[in-house]
Amino acid sequence: MSKKWLTVWLVLNFLIFWFAGLASSDYSLEGYLPWQSAKVNQYLPTIYSKPDDLPLGVLYTVDYDGTISYYIVWGDEYFSNSLIDRLYRFFRGLVYSGATQDIEVIKINPNNGTFYFQTYGHADVRGRILPDGSCLWVEKNITVPHCIEKGTHIKVYVVTWNHMLSLLPENGTVRAHLEIRHMTPEDYVSLGMFRRTRYSMAGITFSSLTLALVVTLAFNIFLYTAWRLGYLNMKSQTRVIREIGNMIKSRKVKKE
Repeated sequence: MSKKWLTVWLVLNFLIFWFAGLASSDYSLEGYLPWQSAKVNQYLPTIYSKPDDLPLGVLYTVDYDGTISYYIVWGDEYFSNSLIDRLYRFFRGLVYSGATQDIEVIKINPNNGTFYFQTYGHADVRGRILPDGSCLWVEKNITVPHCIEKGTHIKVYVVTWNHMLSLLPENGTVRAHLEIRHMTPEDYVSLGMFRRTRYSMAGITFSSLTLALVVTLAFNIFLYTAWRLGYLNMKSQTRVIREIGNMIKSRKVKKE
């Protein structure tokens, strides 16, 4: 095999592997989800927080199945002890590559009304929007009344200093009026989102790379079979090109 065809083969393998991986995961080259949804504003959660610790805004991404991830952004987390607070912020900056903003995510799937966020001790909260304006809290097996506004907006309350959330109303909180926009690659990098979402991305990455490997292997098996059958030599290629040219000419004749 000549160096030219070896180079072509390596480039094709590289492109097929990464295209299959990214296409199956729905992640962009930067690592964030670039898709859009017409229901972003319709399902935007209503956030209640302390008056002196209101969020700065909301960023969102859309998953392949239509799930909308709303990232609620605070300027930072503030612990009651000043010394611990400074040490905590310092280590957060190291972990998130200098980004000290606190970000909590609320995931909502408009197709089935399910939602997800985290509460005390980073415990998972999974639930479903019910037709009567209440919410089913799966882990507690309870129904929370009046937790929905206008049929689609979940009301969530900040209940801890590090912005853990709850469906149950919290005294001393006020409604935050927040601007929302799509997360850009610049946001993804500057906020250290890869480190924040590495656990959720790990399973997606593994399955996507496995599929990419299978697709690349299938491509190489196809190439090897074609080579063994003689379809890749110059004589066969010339014959195929000639036959394609004859087919085009015959179609032109029929049209005339």
